[in-house]
Amino acid sequence: MGRTEPERSEGDRSATDGKAGTDSKARPDPEVVAQASRRHFTGEYKQRILEPADQAKGSGGVGAMLRREGLYSSLMAT
Repeated sequence: MGRTEPERSEGDRSATDGKAGTDSKARPDPEVVAQASRRHFTGEYKQRILEPADQAKGSGGVGAMLRREGLYSSLMAT
């Protein structure tokens, strides 16, 4: 029951602790942007969205269109 490698103290261990190839710069920056930017829609886009919303038939038609476009229902209220 002998050890093949001598024991090392905590100070002798490297920062990577034997994990070769790890780079701290490879991880994405976890910092969150302080202020998110608002989306701006052109008049042409708004008109293009309102036409199928007015023609939507049955329950869930408008909701399906909003999901497809990535919009919130509160944008249709005004």
